[in-house]
Amino acid sequence: MMNKYMLCIEEGLAMTSKTIRYTATLPSTYVDELKDMAKAKKIPSVNFAINKALDEYLKSRKAEQYAALMKEAGQDKKFLARTISCNEDFCAVDSEVSGTW
Repeated sequence: MMNKYMLCIEEGLAMTSKTIRYTATLPSTYVDELKDMAKAKKIPSVNFAINKALDEYLKSRKAEQYAALMKEAGQDKKFLARTISCNEDFCAVDSEVSGTW
């Protein structure tokens, strides 16, 4: 089967992603509920909802991995020293900017 390219517009950012056809087994109640939602025009399609759910799941797992890495880094004295030094270096510059940027 040939791969397709599609343009994904999400949160104002455009990115090209390669898609593949993949078969998965899902509980029939989930599929039935998604079909009903698509039929009622509450979601664009079943495929859209599944992609959105996978995207959110992957973002959540990546956030957990990042948190674990930061917890580990918090125990690294060299990392902490570099972070504090960097913070001190930018402290004066940050005070020149008002508000959040």
